[in-house]
Amino acid sequence: MEASVKIKVPFYDLDPMKVVWHGNYIKYFEKARCALLEKAGLDYREMERLGYAFPVVKMSVKYINPSEFGQELEVSARIVPCENFLHIKYLAKDLKSGEKICSAETKQMCVSIENKTSCFELPAIIKERICR
Repeated sequence: MEASVKIKVPFYDLDPMKVVWHGNYIKYFEKARCALLEKAGLDYREMERLGYAFPVVKMSVKYINPSEFGQELEVSARIVPCENFLHIKYLAKDLKSGEKICSAETKQMCVSIENKTSCFELPAIIKERICR
């Protein structure tokens, strides 16, 4: 399953070198992840309704090319099948040229909201929605 969002780089995301500050890509990935989870019928409110939270426990990012003010990006997120956490891979690329800007992946542990314990296997209802 995959989803993507378009982002036009805003001025306030730039660093003193006039390129996107590296930490701002994380919020771009978050937008793509939200679109992906919504597509799966598993947005954050639905997760909470089901009694689960999915905090990020690991993230890695590879920066390939800088992006600048006004540049249009396509940021995609896709679920990598696994048994005990959400594993999502991301790719940000220039919308016009397709040139890769950066890639990343996150691992998110399933946690029971009620008793604040980690679930070492994804609940069946979660697997059902993300493994379509």
